[in-house]
Amino acid sequence: MGGALAFSPVIVVFLLLLLTGASVFTAGLAGYLVTVVLALGYFSTSLEVVLRSTIAGFLASLPVSIIVVASLFQLTLMETAGAMSTIVGFSKKLCEKDELFQILIIVIGVGTLLSSAGAVPVTVITPILVALGYSPMASIALSALGYDALCTYTILGVPLVVYAEMVETDLITAARYFLPFVGIVSFAISLAVLYLAGGTNFLKRGFSLAVLVGVMAFFGALAGIWIRAPVLTGLIAGFLIIVSLSIVYRFKNRVSIVTEKLDVKRLLVASSPWLLLIFFIVFVNLVKPVHELFYQKWSMPIDVLKGKPVHLRVLWQAYTWIFVSALLAIFIYRVDRKQLRDVFTRTKKRAVQPFWSATVFFLIAYVMLHSGYEITPHGLKLVQIEKNMIHAMAVSSAKLFGSFYAFFTPFLGVLGGFVTGTQTSATAMFARYTVETSKLLDLSGLYMAAAVAFGSGLASAISPSKLQNAAASIDKIGEEKKVLPRNILIVLLMALLTAIVAYMLRRRIV
Repeated sequence: MGGALAFSPVIVVFLLLLLTGASVFTAGLAGYLVTVVLALGYFSTSLEVVLRSTIAGFLASLPVSIIVVASLFQLTLMETAGAMSTIVGFSKKLCEKDELFQILIIVIGVGTLLSSAGAVPVTVITPILVALGYSPMASIALSALGYDALCTYTILGVPLVVYAEMVETDLITAARYFLPFVGIVSFAISLAVLYLAGGTNFLKRGFSLAVLVGVMAFFGALAGIWIRAPVLTGLIAGFLIIVSLSIVYRFKNRVSIVTEKLDVKRLLVASSPWLLLIFFIVFVNLVKPVHELFYQKWSMPIDVLKGKPVHLRVLWQAYTWIFVSALLAIFIYRVDRKQLRDVFTRTKKRAVQPFWSATVFFLIAYVMLHSGYEITPHGLKLVQIEKNMIHAMAVSSAKLFGSFYAFFTPFLGVLGGFVTGTQTSATAMFARYTVETSKLLDLSGLYMAAAVAFGSGLASAISPSKLQNAAASIDKIGEEKKVLPRNILIVLLMALLTAIVAYMLRRRIV
């Protein structure tokens, strides 16, 4: 009974999204209200603990919710200044002699690089693909799918950071548990992109390139661990993918990846927010004294939960440097006051709902995590474990799935990613539950939680919020509804491959 009730908020959200026209935020809000009622009632949690958990969840969501605002501000600025049209023009000339290379470099290489730096690929890549001649439906499908391979390393590795906090380990250890999934999932997604872009012809011709992408992604993840900066994995892997594909393209076609003469200065100016952002992110993470200062010494803990502080790390977060790079770009682009007012107006219009949609699932997760807890003289303590929603979910799942739970984990991630709209929110909701369930089944909790994280990344290709953002970027709202049936089978097949890896790793320890 307790397990079924504990799962009911997730079921409510899923059914509202699937059967009604409810927005992601509306469905999430309904799930949050159900969670609060259950925590207060059946799970005997005090109102004070629920309120403290809600505040902590809001604070924990800021690296995701604010980055949505920051990324949309940056994109709107680049559109207003005409920078995006310059970048689209360059993209048309990129590997124009072979569309197969072009789609892999733009969708996977550039998409991974941008998402890791904090940009929003679905709103950047979709217009580029339309300009290259792809249909609106294909453009939306490809942009939502392409960067999923390294979705766990987006926005300066925020999903990895949340995973590490939820499973209570350090970033290096967390990255080691992610490593076995990176190459195989990247390979699978490359095949999916090729199939969507060019059918079986591209699939046959590009199979070896998909293997190359998987290998480069794996080495990128390995390099991130080696330099002890796993949050830079997406940047490293994206760069390796672009360079390796470019070398193969040049060798095969006997021409450079851009055959026409480029206005390099104009392209650099247009790309300046991204270039500045990458510089800042690398500087903050690779210069050890700066990293220690921003990430550890100035972590800005807020102890709402009495002994379980939420670390804001404002000066380390990607959203800070997105704002900084965008503000510097105002002067580089020489944007006037009228244009700037338009940027702020359009950003406000675009960002409000995505901000709260990203936030509400953290509220659900934190209330679930701390249901059954009590305020004691020594801080927040779990007095009755059977009154904790996460524990109830874990016990019921262990009984239902048994040893096959390992195989189920990526599909749980897909469900979480579909429901919440972001991998980070899904990880926040399900990581602790997965670890608890794995303990009961004598499985590797960290590998199982990693499988959930990768599954939720795959769900980006079918997430209503991401598909809608992609459609909005080309003014084709409604077109995203045609994409979901097309992508869902592909996502489930990729989740199946991830499930096989998870099952093989179910009892391993790094």
